[in-house]
Amino acid sequence: MLRMFEGGADGIDPPKPKQEDGILHDQVRASLERVGFHELLHAEINNRLTLLEKDSQFNEYSRRIEKGMANVLAWLENQYAQRYPEAILAKKNHSDGRIAAILHDIGKSGPVNATPEEQQVIIKIFARENIRNSNAPVAEIVAEAFNDNRIAEALSTLEKYGIGGNTTMREFWDKHAQWTHDILEQYPQGLNDRIRIIAGSHHINRGVNPYNLPDEEVLLSANIIGTLEEYMEALEGRVLIALDQYEAAIERGKLTHEAALERVRGGMVKYKNDALMKLVFDAVDELGRNGEIFK
Repeated sequence: MLRMFEGGADGIDPPKPKQEDGILHDQVRASLERVGFHELLHAEINNRLTLLEKDSQFNEYSRRIEKGMANVLAWLENQYAQRYPEAILAKKNHSDGRIAAILHDIGKSGPVNATPEEQQVIIKIFARENIRNSNAPVAEIVAEAFNDNRIAEALSTLEKYGIGGNTTMREFWDKHAQWTHDILEQYPQGLNDRIRIIAGSHHINRGVNPYNLPDEEVLLSANIIGTLEEYMEALEGRVLIALDQYEAAIERGKLTHEAALERVRGGMVKYKNDALMKLVFDAVDELGRNGEIFK
């Protein structure tokens, strides 16, 4: 198994200078400001994003997904302006969805009550790449990620949050969407409802629905019986769901565009007859084939 993050002698990456933390924090802040976010975030959100910036590639993946979201929404505007003028040409810059894209993986820093040391342990496990067997037990991956004298501590940290050694990696990975919800709801400063809902619902297709959103058909009908804001939330949420999985298939899975899109479509059973998701797939297909989706 490829060892992506070896860490120090004890299996945990040694602390980096506070000055570097400040630089990493500024990088995170710049990502948010680039998409129009200028509010003050709670210190806990800043600290977790900075830790993710330091110890993983997840913020970089999220920035790629944000760029993909901007490109997909722009493509949809160009293609469907006449058909859906009241919904897609809302004279918005879709900043809420793009902000959500940058924040959506904050749950990979661990549960809302995790200490910074526990967060580092959990990030290190999430950061393991090229795990081909999603049913591999967590204990097996922990043994690869940490030196012998830290394995028991890492397993104890996971046990504290209800994750046993026999928990599969698929089950472990799926927890981060719920944790994103918990973190954003515990520390909502500067983040409106739409940003938090879109970010926390990005694995709703896997049955992770922490906001208890209605079935997709009900949400889709919001453009008829509800407000434009609800419609835009439905569209942007679907873009984030699709791009989160497409980016992973392309970057970590090293699949071709065609194979990646097929994998994403195959995992969207809940959206089989969803008109909005079909539009999103059309956009991902054309932009992906032309190599323009993450530019």
